[in-house]
Order: sequence, then structure tokens, then C-alpha cells
Amino acid sequence: MKLRTLLTAAGTALALTAGTAAYADWDRDHDRNWHRGHVIMKVRPGGHRFIEHTRVIEVLRGRHIRYIGEPYMYGGAYVVRCYDTFGRLAYCRVDPYSGAFLGINVRL
Repeated sequence: MKLRTLLTAAGTALALTAGTAAYADWDRDHDRNWHRGHVIMKVRPGGHRFIEHTRVIEVLRGRHIRYIGEPYMYGGAYVVRCYDTFGRLAYCRVDPYSGAFLGINVRL
């Protein structure tokens, strides 16, 4: 009876230790992820690299958005003046790291 209790206690301690070690490894790896909208990307050594202005224009053309002028950085994102589907003046936002389209803000 004592042997069974001893083996049960040792198995429980081993399971708790293994689970804690696995969680610690996941938590350390999880801190290196940056969530930008629906895009998850790893932090690269040497810092982030911005996409080029031509890539921003390609993203807008792929969504059939008429743009006006060149993209510029504002509030941590590329912003481009554009027209929405109804012909109103708007501002499109594109993520500078992944090139993801972030949305359109309409100016009334």
C-alpha cells in the first residue's frame, strides 16, 4: 500500500514538473509574437523592416481602391489618401511590417 502511494506521488510530481516546463517554454516563445490585426509575425533579429511604398500601392490596387498621392507614415502605419467605393475622400491604412490592409477611414 505504501509503495502504491509513493509511486502515485512520484508520478504526480513528475507530471506537474513536465507540465510547468512545457508551459514556461510556450510562454517564452509566445512573448516574441506581435499581433497586428489578424497577422502574427515573429520579431526578427536586427529590428523590423518596413515594406516599400510600391508594395503599399500594390496592396491598394489589389483591392481596387483609387489612391491619391504617395503613402506616408502616420501613427505607426502607412496612410494613403484615396476614394472609397462611393467616391468620398478617405484615408487607407496599411501595416508597414506585413503589408496587411488595415482599413479605410472616411472623412465627412
